[in-house]
Amino acid sequence: MFNEAQDISISGDVANVVHRDQYNGATTIINQIVRMGRPGRTIVKRERKRHDINSGYNQYREIIRGDIHRLEQICEDNGDREWKDGQFVETSYRRTVHRARVYGDDRVFTAISFHGQDAEKIWKKEFMKYSQADDPAVLLQLFAINRSKVPTLLFYDEWLPLGHLDSKMEGTFWEGYYLRVYTYAWQERLSLYSSEKSRLWLNSRTGHVSSGPDGPFANLAFTSVRYNCEDMPSAIEMATADTCLRFFAQTGAGNLDFDVLQYAGQQHFFTPIESLLGIDSLVDHNHIPCRRSTRRGLWYHVLRDCISCDEVRDFIGKLRLDTVYSGAQLDKIAVLKEGFAYTWDTISGVLSDQTPIDSGLTRFQFNVRFPGMRSSIHFYTEVLEQAWLSQAHGLGLSTSDLETCSIPDLDFHLNLEPRHKQFGVSGLETLPIVYLFLRPPPLYLADINSWLSRVSFWSFDRNGTSEIPETECECLGLPYIASGRIGIKLRTWPNPPEPDTNSIHFDPDDPSASSQLSPLLTPAANRIHQRRKQKQAKVVIIHDTDSESEPESHQLSMPKQKRVKVA
Repeated sequence: MFNEAQDISISGDVANVVHRDQYNGATTIINQIVRMGRPGRTIVKRERKRHDINSGYNQYREIIRGDIHRLEQICEDNGDREWKDGQFVETSYRRTVHRARVYGDDRVFTAISFHGQDAEKIWKKEFMKYSQADDPAVLLQLFAINRSKVPTLLFYDEWLPLGHLDSKMEGTFWEGYYLRVYTYAWQERLSLYSSEKSRLWLNSRTGHVSSGPDGPFANLAFTSVRYNCEDMPSAIEMATADTCLRFFAQTGAGNLDFDVLQYAGQQHFFTPIESLLGIDSLVDHNHIPCRRSTRRGLWYHVLRDCISCDEVRDFIGKLRLDTVYSGAQLDKIAVLKEGFAYTWDTISGVLSDQTPIDSGLTRFQFNVRFPGMRSSIHFYTEVLEQAWLSQAHGLGLSTSDLETCSIPDLDFHLNLEPRHKQFGVSGLETLPIVYLFLRPPPLYLADINSWLSRVSFWSFDRNGTSEIPETECECLGLPYIASGRIGIKLRTWPNPPEPDTNSIHFDPDDPSASSQLSPLLTPAANRIHQRRKQKQAKVVIIHDTDSESEPESHQLSMPKQKRVKVA
């Protein structure tokens, strides 16, 4: 057809041949590519068919990247795994959310873009889901797509992930609490799984909430009072503590004592012991506790498996588990009035009927029907934390005196390991009731080794006056009790302590109200700050709640800003 042809131009699917007499001939080529080779030779190759019609891409506007004007980045998050075929599989992508405009259109859209190795795969997955969304609860409506190397989905209107709003609540209390209650109410309303709470989006113009694509992680607050999300003001309207307090005061806040205290407890951060002592470390210890090696009897750092230096070990040994400390020097400001309070917890059926007895022991009844089941018992010191948060504002302590408040948090559990038994289950069932007793922990962490060596014992006596010898425990097939993980961290709350629950319903001057929530605290007596002339160190003398001073071994030694590397 093109033999001896001249001045050929091919554009789209039309070939124009311009002859010398200036007449035009047009040839239509469908789904083919025409290449011009040597004179007299034409190569025709069939083009791959696109499947846009079947995939639904052609049902949406396709916007080129240059026509998307990103006005403001709202948030971004990284993905390293996705749920597929009943299991998590590794992925690698980054997702960004922007307020954006499209060239020639004054409206503002929500643009979700995908970057990285698996960007196209995740984009296709989200496109297929939201291009076919027929759930009336899904209000995010897809407007257009972009299929460049940074593929993008554009949705009508301006939407904010609730997880993004949650990240903006740092430093607030009631505003953050309201948002978490609001998020939980909407998760329940839309029947989302716990793992899907990051899919909640808020329309910043209308206040409507919808499920949508994955966004930043969103936190929840469970409440005793059940809220109807439709009756709750939009999270955007609840921008001040006063408006949030008024809402809770009008909707049953008197039933939220425990819920609010639980939330307040979550607002802590961990203070690295090394930073208090002015010690440099090669490891970031902000979230890493010091752990106790039961084999070596020493505190060590988990991340590097290295022994803590002498200053750190001495410091830990002088901490009391019934005491609230203040400031960088850890001044003792409050202690539990009735002595150390703690709890033990187990969730398996091996042990039941937890009972504290007058001798200070804690008793569990052993279920002989589960002699071979593994179990564990966890030790918690959060009782002191609850007491502090509910009563701090009623102890007569000044704001300047409080500074930041820290509480030692001992993390410990025991493992019940099954062992070869001489008796069968039927033999055990003929025995008297078997009890497991746990001894109370020491006040000072310096005494923890002696406690760990004798923390538990088995007994047939419900008062624990006699122990079953180890040889008999082995013969009976009673579980072997082994010390598991043990660690210590300093939980710290900023000044002033939150929440001020008295603002709405809690009366700190009513002892009966305080005791309903937690054991009572009392200000630490005779808090004397003494400076000793000692090379490279200053010592803060911490007195007990009685008139007697603490032993020298239990004084908190605070070195000056000594700079050493942790080996």
